Amino acid sequence: MRSTQSPPLFLWRSLALPFCVLLGCLVLIITIVHSLPLASAALWQQWLLISLAVGAMIAAVATCVRAGRSMTIPVQHLVEVAMAVKNGRAKHRASGKVAGEFRPLADALNQMIEARQRAEEKLKLAQESLELKVHARTVELWRANKALQEEMEQRAKAERELQQAQKMDALGKFAGSIAHDFNNLLTVILGGAECAMQHIRPESEAMQFVRSIWKAGESAAALTRPLLTFSRNEVREVAPLDLNQTVEETAMLVRRLIGVNIQVKLKLAPELPMIVANANQFQQVLVNLAVNARDAMEGSGTLTMATLHASVDPERQIRHEATSIDWVELRVSDSGCGMDTETKNRIFEPFFTTKPAGRGTGLGLATVFGIVKQAGGFLEVESEVGVGTTFRIFLPVPEEPVEIQAPEPIVTTTKDGRPSGGETILLVEDEDEIRELAVLMLEGKGYHVIPAPDAEKALILAEEHGSGIQALITDVVMPRISGVQLAEILAKKMPELRILFVSGHCRESIQPETLAENRAEYLQKPYRSDSLIAAVQQVLRS
Repeated sequence: MRSTQSPPLFLWRSLALPFCVLLGCLVLIITIVHSLPLASAALWQQWLLISLAVGAMIAAVATCVRAGRSMTIPVQHLVEVAMAVKNGRAKHRASGKVAGEFRPLADALNQMIEARQRAEEKLKLAQESLELKVHARTVELWRANKALQEEMEQRAKAERELQQAQKMDALGKFAGSIAHDFNNLLTVILGGAECAMQHIRPESEAMQFVRSIWKAGESAAALTRPLLTFSRNEVREVAPLDLNQTVEETAMLVRRLIGVNIQVKLKLAPELPMIVANANQFQQVLVNLAVNARDAMEGSGTLTMATLHASVDPERQIRHEATSIDWVELRVSDSGCGMDTETKNRIFEPFFTTKPAGRGTGLGLATVFGIVKQAGGFLEVESEVGVGTTFRIFLPVPEEPVEIQAPEPIVTTTKDGRPSGGETILLVEDEDEIRELAVLMLEGKGYHVIPAPDAEKALILAEEHGSGIQALITDVVMPRISGVQLAEILAKKMPELRILFVSGHCRESIQPETLAENRAEYLQKPYRSDSLIAAVQQVLRS
């Protein structure tokens, strides 16, 4: 503890020395005056008074100076300490030399400085704690915002893909409908041309015109097949398929097709599981993608075909409505010009093409899309302008491979070229021209044909002829009662009835299970006379 002095003691110590000096001078003067003569004493008395006055003044001045110094020095020191603390030098304190009535003030100042320092330290700690909390909250908000943005991007991507899938599905149905109507017309054109050629002399001029009609009809029929493939309504035969072998075999054809300036690389995964698909269709997939890559690379570059084991996450399975557990991936990449987003979103649309007029039909990638979807798979496209394009085709691996036996050869005629029998056939076709043409074809081969324009009329005719009908040929898609429904009704009444379904498209309206349950066969429109007769013979022999 620092010692403090009371105000009277402080005042006494400050004024004692001046008064002692003044008192000593006064005693000295009185002693001198008493030792002088009387006349001189009067003079000395005057000087004494003057000396006392001067001494008093000097003593007063000295006392004031000393008292001022004893007050201004501590105050100045306290001010310096306060200013130092104000300017940030918090370690400064009032010195212990400050005494008297200024000591309590110095102690109070020191206590105030220490209290302020403690408050500043607490404030600094609170500020640091607040900054840490703000930083942590900022990081948390940033992460939440990033997760929200990613979720929004994924949702937007899923919505775009859903819209694209819905658009492709609508286009598929539209394409299938167009192909069905075209096939009905082409059946009449090709069948009529074939019947005409049978009744015209080969050397006549009319034969040339009829053959031109028949060839044009065949070309039109070939054009409708990609539409059926895109709409996934084309009837196909599937079998266990070694994708690596298919890629290797197709690569040899592709090398000759795209030219020597394009390098073809194969990256095939070992021990790739078998898939169930149509080999010819997947060769067509590879050829179509290779031709597109060739045009994108403008004659030079690298085409890479790769197979690999694939892993499809649940989100992607939901997005593409895929249910398989095991997958393989077929990847076709090129180093071409790439595509922008707008083009990439439309490449699978039928008849959409970026090629000049006359260099493409716009059905190549639409056919690829249909084949992959028909096989239960899905596609993804990655492309960057100036870098290249990659088509990623994901195909399901069946749990148990399906073995499909090759069909036995069909014997359609006897040794003299005539059909093997004259059975009675109930023919149901809602298109008048096709029905009339089919009657001519069948009767020309010796069959007895009972034609009907719709299912209702067919049921009436079946009641009239009863068991005399050996086979039913019916269109699949008809108004009110479909061909499948008609076949099921008649099969219950006539268990021995043989059934042949005919349609411009099949997959939407009839399933393989339906064919198996009704012991039925299927004939694709447009058909020729020999195809119809062969199908009838197959049905009657089954």
